[in-house]
Amino acid sequence: MTKEELRSKYLPIGGYFFFIAFGLVVFFIAAFLVVFVRTKSSTMVVMPDVVGKPYNEVHNELMRLQLKVRLESKRYPDKTDGIIIYQSIRPGREVEAGSKVSLTVNIGLDRIDMPNLKGQSLVSAKNSMEKVLSGETYVSLTLGGITYVEVKEGEQPDTVVDQIPEAGKNITAGEKVFLLVTKPSTKKKEGEPQAGLDFKPGDSFAFAQRALVRAKISSKAEVVITKFRPDNGKIESVQKLGNEYKFKVFYFEPEDRVESGYESFVYEAPENGTYSLIVKDQNDETKQMEISAPTTYQEGEKIQTVFYRTGDVTLVLLDEKGSKVKSKDYENEF
Repeated sequence: MTKEELRSKYLPIGGYFFFIAFGLVVFFIAAFLVVFVRTKSSTMVVMPDVVGKPYNEVHNELMRLQLKVRLESKRYPDKTDGIIIYQSIRPGREVEAGSKVSLTVNIGLDRIDMPNLKGQSLVSAKNSMEKVLSGETYVSLTLGGITYVEVKEGEQPDTVVDQIPEAGKNITAGEKVFLLVTKPSTKKKEGEPQAGLDFKPGDSFAFAQRALVRAKISSKAEVVITKFRPDNGKIESVQKLGNEYKFKVFYFEPEDRVESGYESFVYEAPENGTYSLIVKDQNDETKQMEISAPTTYQEGEKIQTVFYRTGDVTLVLLDEKGSKVKSKDYENEF
């Protein structure tokens, strides 16, 4: 077969395949461009107006928009602490998801590292709170309340055995400090608070529970959700019915779980019985603390509590035999 015959026979077929291949290439390029354009447009977001709002209220929204936030701080004592006073991208502007936005947050209150008061006498602890270094100046801390507990072996009377917030936590000077103190060995002077299991609204519920555990007195709690952060963990009301205490306790649901803070627990009793609660340190199995003395519940009755967490912990509900009924992990999110 001559070259001319081969050309006349196969060239049309080759042209046909070339046409198909070219069409496929054009199709895939067009499809890629459509997908690219759609993807490009779907990643565009509108910058919200966040100036004047507390950063902790807009944090989740900015994360949802996939914006990369760079925080700066300035101090204006006449403005509200924690509010955003500047944003680098104007409100309403359309930007790509993943864009960087700089926010300036006001530090209206002095910030300090909480001093370690544990082991100090109550008088010494109060003096330490009167003069705490914040930058180059000294500020004073406000005492939120004192809860007294029975003295255990190895402890001194009238001595701080625990504190909220914990030592080392960075707080504002306006945050109230709660102390757990062993009972004094002598009668208090006139005008000073009397030691005893006399709880009142505004006291620390976590420390009230600790005092009741030491005294082996049962108690029940009802968690009351609040939108006012300063009430978090405080007693709303308390009743003593026979040998048992009943509390209503404020709880503020955190947006993010950081190194420490208040947590809540609610669980229905699976059957009639006596139950208690302990908290275990996830990083040190030897560290555990009883936060609720054995208390009798009816089947279906809600077992509730609010406690103060430091680090990663596991709360364990035990029955009267000490067997685990339910456990829940509480961990840092950062």
